[in-house]
Amino acid sequence: MLTTIRPRSEGDFWLAQAGGISPAMLFSPTRVRETWRSLQAALPGVTLYYAVKSNPYTSLLTTLVDEGACFDVASAPEIQALLPLGVPTQRMIHTHPIKTITDLEASIELGVTSFVVDNLDELWKIAPYRNDITVMLRLAFVAPDAPVDLSRKFGAQPDDAMNILQIAQQMGITIDGLCFHVGSQAQSANTHRLALLKTVEIAQEAADLGIANIERIDMGGGFPANYSNKPVDFEAFCAPIREAMASVPSHIRLMAEPGRGISAPSMTLVARIIGRSKRQDDTWWYYMDDGVYGAQSGRIFDHIDYPMTIFTEESGTPGRAVFAGPTCDSIDRFGDTELLPELSIGDVIVIHEIGAYSIATACNFNGVAPPVIIDLEDDNNVVRLFA
Repeated sequence: MLTTIRPRSEGDFWLAQAGGISPAMLFSPTRVRETWRSLQAALPGVTLYYAVKSNPYTSLLTTLVDEGACFDVASAPEIQALLPLGVPTQRMIHTHPIKTITDLEASIELGVTSFVVDNLDELWKIAPYRNDITVMLRLAFVAPDAPVDLSRKFGAQPDDAMNILQIAQQMGITIDGLCFHVGSQAQSANTHRLALLKTVEIAQEAADLGIANIERIDMGGGFPANYSNKPVDFEAFCAPIREAMASVPSHIRLMAEPGRGISAPSMTLVARIIGRSKRQDDTWWYYMDDGVYGAQSGRIFDHIDYPMTIFTEESGTPGRAVFAGPTCDSIDRFGDTELLPELSIGDVIVIHEIGAYSIATACNFNGVAPPVIIDLEDDNNVVRLFA
């Protein structure tokens, strides 16, 4: 069950955390620290680069800076967000495989020196800067159990790697790394394991042919968030990766780019029911003060059903329900739910694990502002609720 029903009075605790504001996103630095340290412990010796695109909230970035994190950026504005926080560009990698000339030039001018390509045309784009940068070649590996496939849009086929590496060498471009991303929200790390073993083979073949000296392998993201009400065990999830790490030569540094796995648990949405109506098929529609144009875009883009807790006084016969957001757009709805008791206007709804790709994509469509963000200075009581 992704939906939990609790007494309406208990919702007062969450409203108090939000200062009575609804909708509001509660940011927990404690959960960021705990999740980061858990993943780092599960991948000993691997340098973690937080994927800024998943949530660029300044307090989240600051928390990770304090943890000594490195950062995966995909644009010059993301670099500019990190520089005031004291992050040196040596702790950043620019991982967008397809860059505009303007962004490439701006990123290099800001001081970033590590970039990614996945095709021959991109080599020509970066060629003028060959003496100032190093490059990783992104390869495509698809995890069949990852609902968000990133290897259709990006990544060279492994069989094409030698050709790209050889042409880069002829152009005087230093490709010193290989990278991949198996897809978002992978259910297991088996594809990570297979991809890592294959990239090691490619690195050895490139060395044998004398066309590239691979010194680093970036395993990308795909580390899951808890969207199933079952806490993520990074130690168990990363076991296949650790197994493959034993085959990596000592001169190759390992990297990874966690995004969703770190940012999702960092925020919790506190919202309320602002309206209701019984529509077709005797179904209750409940309208919330936040929707897919606010913090809940993941319901459409990533097909996520977030775990949520509804605080209400149970009444009436349980029936079908549909949740919808506050805008006038018909797409601003969340689909049918399991049977629920009859809810009331003013009931509090708390949605968990909603820090990833939520605030990052929120907009002011229909004049409706996204949720405010509230930093929890003392979040021990909130964290205990997730234990």
